[in-house]
Amino acid sequence: MKPAVKKETNQPEQKEVSLKPLYARSVVNSLGAGMVNPFMGAYAIKLGASESDMGWFQSASNISNNVMQVFWGRLSDRIKRRIPFIILGTLIMSTLWIPMIFVTNATQLILLIALQALIGSMATPAWTALIGDLVPSTKLGRANASINLWASIGSVIATIASGIVMLSVGGSPQEMMFIPLLIAAACGITSCVAMLRIKEKKNGEKLNLRKQFTSDFLNTLRYAKKHSQFVRYCYVVGVFEFFMSICWPLIARTQVDVLNATMLHIALLSVVQSIVTIAFQSWAGKITDTIGRKPAQLIFRLTLVTVPLTYAFAPNIEILIVIGAFWGMTMALGNAAVTAYLLDIAPEEHRGSFTAVFNLMIGVTTFFGSLIGGYLSAYTVGIFGLVAGLQIVYMVSMSGRIIGALLHFRLKETLKKS
Repeated sequence: MKPAVKKETNQPEQKEVSLKPLYARSVVNSLGAGMVNPFMGAYAIKLGASESDMGWFQSASNISNNVMQVFWGRLSDRIKRRIPFIILGTLIMSTLWIPMIFVTNATQLILLIALQALIGSMATPAWTALIGDLVPSTKLGRANASINLWASIGSVIATIASGIVMLSVGGSPQEMMFIPLLIAAACGITSCVAMLRIKEKKNGEKLNLRKQFTSDFLNTLRYAKKHSQFVRYCYVVGVFEFFMSICWPLIARTQVDVLNATMLHIALLSVVQSIVTIAFQSWAGKITDTIGRKPAQLIFRLTLVTVPLTYAFAPNIEILIVIGAFWGMTMALGNAAVTAYLLDIAPEEHRGSFTAVFNLMIGVTTFFGSLIGGYLSAYTVGIFGLVAGLQIVYMVSMSGRIIGALLHFRLKETLKKS
């Protein structure tokens, strides 16, 4: 009995130590992302993007970020290593912030964002799989919540600083974004250093990348189709994500052209939501590991129904900032529940590839959703004017979100009570 007891008491200590680089990477990387991500939609609008351009802005990044993830996820599962994918993907994504300083129109920005998402997508499934590799299933909710907590802290600090800097600098869109984009690149590159502290065993197996890209892609899809719980989850989330993404191209247009928001307003909207997310992150992790993944996700999805409704009828940007606090609380719940559920239903040895398939599904559905939202809003705005035209599309998104949220009742609970 003693060896077994000794093993059980030593294992959590190992995992706790191994998580420290994850926290470090999350904070530093989120500092960079927080400097620019909340402002990219407004940047595109200020560069002259139309409604249909904003549809491509959202959809191109969605599909590019996810189309290669099945290949990268399966490859990381095959060679049983995550760190090289995380480091290389992060380096590429970070470096590509720099040329965005020099764009002169929205089309150039859209192409760079799509390229950044396409090549840098190798980091996403490996990162999720690495968390699953290092954290016991019973603690996934709390671990995800804790990692997201520190990421949110970094993002909040960076976003408010970026908003103040851009308000102070003024000038052209490129001049306002110059310092934030440089800092984003530097933070992303620096965050890779923390990953070097995690030691992984080398796999001596020789791999044929061309064969991996073709046969493994099809094999992964066939294997995933055999897991009915995973297929159902993809279907349910896919429906919701499709209708959710319909209003994404409209949000920056509403902020800038309808509510006349400045970059500092946009920063405050993001910061308020993030602060509340931070405050509720620990609570969300405990709730997810207590009441279960299914009810936590159901609550999360139902509250997101209020987003298009609020944007459609908000009289000013200050109202959005206040309601953003409510969205921050629900985002904390979603951050903890969605990843925990996905890792619960994915076989341990296929976590990377299953995560990639799931993200590919989201990428495809949100690609079409954002594209439809962009062109539909261009059509309705042309007929009914800017405000009424956007409101019509927001209502379409809201109705679909209700349907998608209610479909979550079809999911099975995965939390195993001890």
